[in-house]
Amino acid sequence: MLPLLVSTPHCSGQVPYWLMARMLQTGESEAGLRRRLFKEGDPFTDVLFNIPDVDTTLNAPVSRFVADLNRERTEGGENGVIKMTDFDRRPFYPTGYALSQQEREMRLALYYDPYHATLDRTLRSGRIRFFIDGHSMTAHGPLIGPDQGRPRPALCIGNFGDTEGDPASGPVSCAPPLARGIRDKLAQLLKGPLAECGLPEGPVLNHPFDGGHILRRYSLAPYSVPGVMIEVNRALYFDEETQSPIPGRMEAISKAMAKVAAWITENLP
Repeated sequence: MLPLLVSTPHCSGQVPYWLMARMLQTGESEAGLRRRLFKEGDPFTDVLFNIPDVDTTLNAPVSRFVADLNRERTEGGENGVIKMTDFDRRPFYPTGYALSQQEREMRLALYYDPYHATLDRTLRSGRIRFFIDGHSMTAHGPLIGPDQGRPRPALCIGNFGDTEGDPASGPVSCAPPLARGIRDKLAQLLKGPLAECGLPEGPVLNHPFDGGHILRRYSLAPYSVPGVMIEVNRALYFDEETQSPIPGRMEAISKAMAKVAAWITENLP
């Protein structure tokens, strides 16, 4: 087994029935709501980052709109750990709905805490030498985000560094040469899909995202396990209008990720 952990904290579109019933009080159809929850998550990232040879794979059991596992537990705001709207600020709840502290804690205890307890236990075990935090991103920046309306690259590899993976304003989550190697390896392995998709940029480092809570927390002490975040542009594999996979693309990306995981293992210090 490769001594790696893969985490996909936004892969699921599932919402428990009791919460779905509250969301449907807006009058939105159940079919429409389910499509929106799926699309606004990171669709099919559990497939894209399915790497059979890694030690541990951890996929989110519920939608990020139940509890966002890639935020600090106490993080508030419209893009915090509990979200009331999607990324275009369309509400999930009827006018006047207020989230109680009791409901907030219940959601976190049911979904957030077990996920992070597993990350904690696995990354303290000594088996894991590197981890990949797997995500997808829309082709253009949404209203809530750092790059509203702007086109996004085909892939973004984040290590909290600059555009070459070197330290910017703080510690990086993995060595810059390793981050650059991951970028270059993905560009090589996905040459065909990258040429076909028509996106303005190929794989880049730390733009528009340089990492998130999971990458920050577990790459620092007391864990100090190096890792990267990888964001895959959905235009590479997914038709957002029909919500259908582009034939052959998910398989190609998944195979590329498996080869990258093996390459990482061979190049760890």
